[in-house]
Amino acid sequence: MQFLSGLLAIILTASFFFGIFGIIAILVTQQRQKANADFKPKHDWKHMTLYTILTFVVSFALFSFASANTPDAKKEVAQESSISARKASTRKVKKQEQAASQSSLKAKKASSASQKKAAKASSIKADKDEKKLEKKTRAKNIKRNFIAYKTELAQLPAKTKNAITHAYYSRNSGGTVIVINDEILNASDSAVRSTVHNAWKIGQNVYNNNSPLPDSVNYYVTVKDEGGTQWGHTSMFGSFKYDGE
Repeated sequence: MQFLSGLLAIILTASFFFGIFGIIAILVTQQRQKANADFKPKHDWKHMTLYTILTFVVSFALFSFASANTPDAKKEVAQESSISARKASTRKVKKQEQAASQSSLKAKKASSASQKKAAKASSIKADKDEKKLEKKTRAKNIKRNFIAYKTELAQLPAKTKNAITHAYYSRNSGGTVIVINDEILNASDSAVRSTVHNAWKIGQNVYNNNSPLPDSVNYYVTVKDEGGTQWGHTSMFGSFKYDGE
């Protein structure tokens, strides 16, 4: 097959050059016939050139077939096929890697978004639970403080050696009522005023020491005698106001 391929290559080359020569000869003949109508060429260049072209075409077809079926050609085709297969495999692997990378990236993004969402939900829940616990704890403390507030008021007569005969929380006013001993009223005006002021201070301290208290309890302190007469109270500005004058 290689010998045939070589022979056809020689024929192909020769027919190619002879064909060119024939075309040139035809052109020259035509020019001479135009110049001299009686001129006749020695050879039939048209038919010879036609046969040469046919020979070239046939030789080219046979040469192509023979060249494609030589061992070297088959080997080259196989190598090209192998290279193409490797390239295709490489492209496929790259596409798979890219797809896997994109899939992994999407999965990471989805996981990150899910984690952020879960973290946010957990944070919101933790804040709600913390606020709920704070509210519950505050409610317990307020309840405990209210009990301590009323207990401390009830202990004032003993602590003041009955200078304060009674102290209690008034639901009507929402404040503290301090009742002083009527015997104190027999003293001078300045002494009475000082005693009422001190009693008012004691009521204020009881309120402040046990805050925070329920919303129903205010800082208002009223000082009365045992007959119910009011001698002092907390003004609208939070200061002491004497009512004995």
